[in-house]
Amino acid sequence: MPDSSGATVFDDLPEWLVVDEILFRLPPRDILRCRAVRRSWRSGTSTDKFILDHHRRQPSLPIIEHQKGICRLPVPSGAGDKKIRPFVRYTPVTRIDVMHHGACDGLLILSLQHDFYICNPATHMCASLPRPPLRPGIGSVSVVAFYRHPTSGEHRVLWAVYSIGIMSLAVVEPPDYFVLTVGSDQPRLIQWPTVSEQGYPAAESSICPPVHHRGSLHWAMGRSITVFDTVAEIFRQMSRPAQLGDMVSLLDMGGALALSSTTCEFVTLDVWVLQDYDAETWGFQYRINLRAMVAAPPLNLRADFVPRMVAELLIQMGWHLFRCDIDGKFLGNVEIEEHENYLTLTKHRLQESMISLALFERQEQEAVNNVPPFLIVM
Repeated sequence: MPDSSGATVFDDLPEWLVVDEILFRLPPRDILRCRAVRRSWRSGTSTDKFILDHHRRQPSLPIIEHQKGICRLPVPSGAGDKKIRPFVRYTPVTRIDVMHHGACDGLLILSLQHDFYICNPATHMCASLPRPPLRPGIGSVSVVAFYRHPTSGEHRVLWAVYSIGIMSLAVVEPPDYFVLTVGSDQPRLIQWPTVSEQGYPAAESSICPPVHHRGSLHWAMGRSITVFDTVAEIFRQMSRPAQLGDMVSLLDMGGALALSSTTCEFVTLDVWVLQDYDAETWGFQYRINLRAMVAAPPLNLRADFVPRMVAELLIQMGWHLFRCDIDGKFLGNVEIEEHENYLTLTKHRLQESMISLALFERQEQEAVNNVPPFLIVM
């Protein structure tokens, strides 16, 4: 309704319009501030439907690790240099030892030695994450994958538990795989196929995180792809083009499962896309010639700098991170608002959300005093 001057009065707008059309379009941090303004805004933006619909609207952006914390790539807004800043900062004492294991629905899993944490950077909520018990003797546990179970909606973690040789500190027997619902302390053992020449079915997620596609998790392992069905929670194998060799990286390109491969000279990147998931047929898409790319500064094509592609034509060479197009045209560097530019491109992506977990509220009510070794600054 307009006032005497003909302007619309904000207070006269229907409540549903404010919540569904105005607040819905704001980023999470602004919605959280608005919740303190009116009780109706708080209740309207706290429903499961609003939170999930709002989460789906947010951009899914690659996560970049830095010596001082974790960064997220800015929303693309044209070519040119992109400066980023950490949204999770490590403390000066622990920053070398903090590891990032996974991201799902805007939630992150981080660890320091044997302590694991789950947090939501948008809401600044954080809690200690229960893990499966270690094997008798000397052993270790690692996160293999972090995902949401499609049927129950539960957030679950796939863990691997290893035995370690006392003298060599090497793995002495195959790991056990467990699924543990976030907040539960009752792990379930997962059966896995016989180990082939490719090794174990899945790897540590901080080094080799899976690609989520069609309700399953995918890893490029050796000359095949290991798949974990998140509904049935079983492992299986999937074929890939054998001519690509071992220097491959699995990625999601616009909702399609893709493989990027390089030669032993590390000067080209070939991209193949899965054309038929059920038939497991792949098709060659394009080749990027790094040697012909005109970049500023020029690319250092050293033999020990293996090019890595993640997401939409985002490439890392050594500590150098840049964008290009499918024709190999250089579009710009990715830089951080710090003096050091030691950036590591991960396969993890962050899609912000206001999703909460019962684990957050429970540990807050129980006044669990376990201060994480990092600071959320989003």
